[in-house]
Amino acid sequence: MPIYVENKMIKILKIFVILFFCFLVFSCHKQSPQLPSNKGVEKDQNGESLLAINENLAKKEDGLLRKFALQQKKTFKRSDMGFWYRIDQSGNGTKITDSVSCRVSYRLLSLDGKELERDVKQVIIGKKQVVTGLEEGLKLLKKGDSATFIIPWYLAFGMKGNEPIIPGYTSIVYRIKVLN
Repeated sequence: MPIYVENKMIKILKIFVILFFCFLVFSCHKQSPQLPSNKGVEKDQNGESLLAINENLAKKEDGLLRKFALQQKKTFKRSDMGFWYRIDQSGNGTKITDSVSCRVSYRLLSLDGKELERDVKQVIIGKKQVVTGLEEGLKLLKKGDSATFIIPWYLAFGMKGNEPIIPGYTSIVYRIKVLN
């Protein structure tokens, strides 16, 4: 094959590679999403008002639970998250962490001592199978421990509650034993 034809083929191949590269670069660019015209940057005044009201309710509840915890015969500690706890009996098992499965026996009580529920459950930590306050409280325990948790409504069943057993805005007490 003459050199002239080889050089021409190399040039054509180079042009083809450049065009192919340009095609890949520009055709794979994803167009950025466009916001609808009715989705401005306006503040939701109702949402902000409700948030402020709930924050005030939570602060008030924290004060009430502090008094409740101090009135108990045994000393409670307050967690950084906002629930109160005491370890009633120490076990000798392994510490409970995320993704750990544990079997728990519990009594759910109102603040006036009325039993609302009693059960034994298998719980996998981190799967949101129990209320947030209890899940975080379980992470403070080892297998074999028993503890009491005072959980404010905002870490328990929230504004809606768990009708018909627990009305909204109700703080609760868990007496719990980690079985295995």
